[in-house]
Amino acid sequence: MIAPMEKVTVFIFHKIKEDFLAALQSLGLLHITQEKKDADQQLKLIQSEIMRCELFLKAAKKIKEGLVSGQLPNEFKAKQDFELVELFEKIKLELTEATDNLEKTEKEIRNLAPWGEFERKAIERLNSSGVKVRFFISPIKKFSLDDLDESICAHEISRDKTYVYFVVFEKDQQIKLDCDEFFYPAVSIQALEQQALELSKQIEEKNKLILMISAENKQVQDYSNQQKTRLNYLLVSNNLAHAAEEKVFIINGWLPRQQKADMEQFLEKQDVYFYFSQPESGEDVPVLLKNNWFSKLFEPITKMFALPQYSEMDLTAFFAPFFTLFFGFCLGDAGYGLIILVICAIFWKRVSIEQRPFLTLGAVFGLSTFLFGLVSGNLFGVDLVKIDIFKNFVLLNQDQLFYLSLKIGIVQIFFGLVLKAINKFRQFGFSASISTWGWLVLLTGILPWVLAFLANKPSAVWANYCMLTGFVLILFFNDLKANIFVRVGKGLWELYGGLTGFLGDVLSYVRLFALGISGAILGLVVNEIGMQFRAIPYIGFFITFVFLVVGHTANLLLCGLSSFVHPLRLTFVEFYKNAGFEGGGRAYLPFKNVK
Repeated sequence: MIAPMEKVTVFIFHKIKEDFLAALQSLGLLHITQEKKDADQQLKLIQSEIMRCELFLKAAKKIKEGLVSGQLPNEFKAKQDFELVELFEKIKLELTEATDNLEKTEKEIRNLAPWGEFERKAIERLNSSGVKVRFFISPIKKFSLDDLDESICAHEISRDKTYVYFVVFEKDQQIKLDCDEFFYPAVSIQALEQQALELSKQIEEKNKLILMISAENKQVQDYSNQQKTRLNYLLVSNNLAHAAEEKVFIINGWLPRQQKADMEQFLEKQDVYFYFSQPESGEDVPVLLKNNWFSKLFEPITKMFALPQYSEMDLTAFFAPFFTLFFGFCLGDAGYGLIILVICAIFWKRVSIEQRPFLTLGAVFGLSTFLFGLVSGNLFGVDLVKIDIFKNFVLLNQDQLFYLSLKIGIVQIFFGLVLKAINKFRQFGFSASISTWGWLVLLTGILPWVLAFLANKPSAVWANYCMLTGFVLILFFNDLKANIFVRVGKGLWELYGGLTGFLGDVLSYVRLFALGISGAILGLVVNEIGMQFRAIPYIGFFITFVFLVVGHTANLLLCGLSSFVHPLRLTFVEFYKNAGFEGGGRAYLPFKNVK
């Protein structure tokens, strides 16, 4: 559900503006609405520092505990707060440059290795005497010393699987060969190896220094929080509406109704004038979701799509049970469900408090998968019907699973239409919801009529009356502001799109059955292939075990991803559409100190 909000307007005398805003920010309750203006240089500088701090902290998180040893060198010990970020960036830049130079040096060493070691002075003496030494590289299949003209003095230095390396001595004329010429650098291979060694030491030292700086992430985090707090303050202070020649400033904001007493008590102690008011129709009210512990687990999924508008219903609590069921239906293996439960239980106490709800949600999905795997008869790809101890738990065969997926789809679509009708009634009155109630009545009549037609039996009289009533409500009450002819035209078009859309929406839920059965088949295939390795002498059981672990792990990861993505699709497309969800709400973000 959406927490009811209260609007508060505060008038501040200019002399107390700074002190009041600081106190209000410390209270941390009011979501302030303000006009967005272009950031000045001061704000841009703060935003830049915050961004650079976040990049530093992100890099620091990748460094595991225990890798940092020693203390910063004396010349760096005095560095604090943002100076650490600047030092980190400087060393990272130097490290990148040193790494690039090392790669270039190692490449030069590899290029020189086939030519071996020789004195550069000997080459220089030959050149000074008029004998020029040239270096060539040619593919083995293309080159042979025997093919060269007898007048050419050439000598093979080395060769590998692909290329041959040779030198040519020329005196009076320039020899032309169909080969790649290699220009020997002025630096010897020994000098390059020494240079590579020095660069490696530099890189090692800089990496250690980066680890040491990263260990100071607490300082940087505190500084980043201070800058965020300062940025929030300046954004509010610089953008406040004002009157009476900037002698009076006006704050308009929102807070949850349950916090009204705390805000009122705070404002009464300040030298300001204020009043509270209720949200008016059309106002852009921030949204704060307030759900029970189970539905709250699914709020991150809600926010993946969009927050509801303040005047809408929050659908989190309504899709949460369906999403849980969908995940278990799609994954549908009791063994995989147990693995998810065990993993979530192991890591629950090892993660931060902020991350625990995600593991709790994973445990809910694991429990759903385990229970659905039992009733559908699937445990690590094994058919539980064939195991006496488990066969009594199996309640659904493949045909029943197929029809169950369609029935679940019909139930959720009807449920969505009911929510849509209620939401329209809450927002615009009963007359605006008549057309949606008409759809519910029409579909209630169509379903038994279709079943009777397929069974070649006469339909119930009440179903015919429901269909007729639904047609009338949709045709004549779809848009009460339009004239009767426009309404009928809109109603006919809505009937065409709605009936075809309803059929497509219901069929979309077949994916629940398809994903569940495909995962079971893949598990069965893994088992059958793995068991064939048992015939290998001595190590057969070990290979079988390894193959089963790897195969089922891959199947779990693949099917687990599909089991999350496809319920998302059913929720955000089929359910949201039929529930009339619009979205576009702004999150409630109170003006507060960042900690």
